Amino acid sequence: MCNIREAHIEDAENVINYIIKVSDETDYMLSDSKERELDVKKEEEFLQNIQKSITTKMFIYEEDGKIVGICNLRGMDKKRVRHRVNLGISVLKEYWGNGIAKKLINYAIDYSKKNSIKKIELTVRVDNKRALKLYKSLGFFIEGEVKNFFCIDDVYYNCYIMGLFV
Repeated sequence: MCNIREAHIEDAENVINYIIKVSDETDYMLSDSKERELDVKKEEEFLQNIQKSITTKMFIYEEDGKIVGICNLRGMDKKRVRHRVNLGISVLKEYWGNGIAKKLINYAIDYSKKNSIKKIELTVRVDNKRALKLYKSLGFFIEGEVKNFFCIDDVYYNCYIMGLFV
């Protein structure tokens, strides 16, 4: 049984366990689990605070009650920029290729349309071909390139900034 829903305070511990696992499965993430300051209480506070926000949300993809993907929208409630959000997406490696990321992003796009969000932005490493193919298929376009965005083991990687008007 598959389900996409908004994260709730009761999900805090499972979200942290998911983040620890997914952070160490690929170097496309901003950091590995050792760099993250993960705390159940802080996660509970975060999840409680975003309940009130329109522009910051966490959507969970569950399969048989297990979190296998998460899509975050992060925005600001400031009047001049509340029309835009930044999207972050991750899926456990064993579930790659099953369309989960696409379903989560489409869910976030639908949410954005219903809540007067006009633009979704994201960053992606230029060598992440799978993600680039997915984002382009959903209508995201490259707006620019940031040189040396990531540094992993003294190797630098560029990132694209991508956008989608919804």
